[in-house]
Amino acid sequence: MGNKKDPLNLFLSDARSRAQTQDIDMLVFGNEAADLDSVVSAIGLAWVLGNGNNPCTALPLIPIKRDDFRLKTESRWVLSQTGIDTENLFFLDDIQPLEMLISRVKGFALVDHNRPANGFLKYEEKIKFIMDHHENLKLYPYALGRIEPVGSCATLVGEDLINNNEEGPAGKIPGSLAALLLGAILIDTVNLDPKAGRMTPRDQAVAKHLKPIAGLDADTFYQGIRAAKSDISEMDTRDLLRRDCKTFQFNKVNCTVASVPLALEQWMVRDMDLAKGIETYAGEVQADILMTMNTQRTPEFSRGISVFCKSPVLFTTILAMLTFNLDLELVPPPQGFNCGKVHFYRQGNLKLSRKKLEPILDQYFSKLERPY
Repeated sequence: MGNKKDPLNLFLSDARSRAQTQDIDMLVFGNEAADLDSVVSAIGLAWVLGNGNNPCTALPLIPIKRDDFRLKTESRWVLSQTGIDTENLFFLDDIQPLEMLISRVKGFALVDHNRPANGFLKYEEKIKFIMDHHENLKLYPYALGRIEPVGSCATLVGEDLINNNEEGPAGKIPGSLAALLLGAILIDTVNLDPKAGRMTPRDQAVAKHLKPIAGLDADTFYQGIRAAKSDISEMDTRDLLRRDCKTFQFNKVNCTVASVPLALEQWMVRDMDLAKGIETYAGEVQADILMTMNTQRTPEFSRGISVFCKSPVLFTTILAMLTFNLDLELVPPPQGFNCGKVHFYRQGNLKLSRKKLEPILDQYFSKLERPY
């Protein structure tokens, strides 16, 4: 249980209670992967909107089912360390049907993404505010907020929080909120390591401001988050595919990309039916393409990628493009392993993450008259 008297716990509890019956000015939510940056950015922006110069009724939504939050090990660990009670969080299935909630929502605020997932696309006229650090797709030019290339979306939220605190009636920044935002910045910038190529001076400045408010040792905190994020000991293949998964639509092609903190070689040995599991999950989420982007940090950092395409023609269409951008080398399967329709590769280009691959795929498919 968290600290019930913590201002952020009180804010979240109040927002969750109001959501059951009252109108909501702004529904704030991150992307459907519901990673740490998305979760804390939604909480942080809702706090800023609810406590600023022109406060509004803001509800942070975690856009997954409550039971699936067990897969978000790093978010659960950070919340527990900061005393935030997960019972106060609001999930997709806390009100059913979701339309009942959305009918009382005046506007959406997107954080950590600027293209809504399929479930929210039919309500896109409600998008009023966007705060994101991914490539700007320029889909909603009328929306307020900003889309800027920093290491973490939490940095943008932190900037508003700090400015709001200095200029407006928001009062002191809660230590728990400072810690949540700091945690996302640290994990997204590899502990503010310049060599990782993710940090900007703005990430560094916000982290420096938040550290004394959070009141914790940043290096120890980072190591704890990293350990929690890579704790997949109790997850089967389907869990690993679901734990950090995003779906994109490129020129009518549904592409699902799962981020998995496990080397392909290890995963293939751990689950000899891995290829079948990937094919099954692709059918479950109705993906034309299902990719897993795999990372391993020890003994040295490495990347791998598996690719399943519903159509062999589609695979042939994208293979040269993927090989060129990712510098692919086939992973030989272990003895007795059936690859089926799934292709497994080592990734030579270690800098190309899911975040950087998305716009490449989008641009590639947009130029094809008929994807497959």
